[in-house]
Amino acid sequence: MNNSTKILAASADANRKKQKRILDHMTFHSEDQAVLARKAYRRVNWITIAIIFLVMIPLILYTIYSLNQSFKPDYPDGATQEVRGHISRYEDTFWYTDSSQKYEFDFETYGVDESFEPGEIILIYLDENNQVVSIAHEAEDYGLYAKLILMYVIPVVLLMAHAFIGRKTYGKDWTLYCHWYEKEIEPYIFQPNFDEIIAEKKYYDVTVDVKDLNPEDQKLYKKYRNRNVVYYIMLLACIVATIYICITLELNPYSWLVIGGIVVYVALFYFLISDCDAKMEKIKSGYIRK
Repeated sequence: MNNSTKILAASADANRKKQKRILDHMTFHSEDQAVLARKAYRRVNWITIAIIFLVMIPLILYTIYSLNQSFKPDYPDGATQEVRGHISRYEDTFWYTDSSQKYEFDFETYGVDESFEPGEIILIYLDENNQVVSIAHEAEDYGLYAKLILMYVIPVVLLMAHAFIGRKTYGKDWTLYCHWYEKEIEPYIFQPNFDEIIAEKKYYDVTVDVKDLNPEDQKLYKKYRNRNVVYYIMLLACIVATIYICITLELNPYSWLVIGGIVVYVALFYFLISDCDAKMEKIKSGYIRK
């Protein structure tokens, strides 16, 4: 397990334990906000599960099926294989190489029309005896790009949108309660008289508007906000780069190597973005000063 994976695993475990502490505290906190927060927490989890099972998994399965269909060879009658070849630059011939040997053919024999340009890379279809059946232009498969975007970009964007919108709408009560817990309860969890300290603490909205922060905190808030934008751009750039590499190098886009790599860097950026979001909210709540 590499260092980044260990960090992500440790962060996930710490976040899970923290959520458990907050939920346990709600058990003994009967205020209306605790009830609303518990409902919001369940709502966020159910929506996450719905996105995964009703959108992401069907979308990924559909995309994989479509890609399998795309990768199935569609050869002209009589052809059993295709190779990449070239139109000669200075002669009326086309050619391809195999095992360092060059095979060249005349235009006249195969009826090559004027749409083929000198130096153009082409597809050459061969029969089982390696005889040329026909040639064709090498077209860019834009459908493949679209399918890979469906498979990778949309699920990631959807989860990110869920995380962002959830904090502002259907998960807002949970988010507000967590901020209150972080400010009023969490700093004292290791105190010997913890129960006495928190006994009379009541929930209140600890957040403030950015414009009400002092100049130092506004500057710190903007720093994390700008860093967040950079992380979002880098995440999308990594996904686009992965798609480009898969197509350019003709890699299997749903191999465990490719999917595993995407999962790792998506999780890494999700951690970085979430960390920035948490720090931005803590600055607004007055919980941290740096």
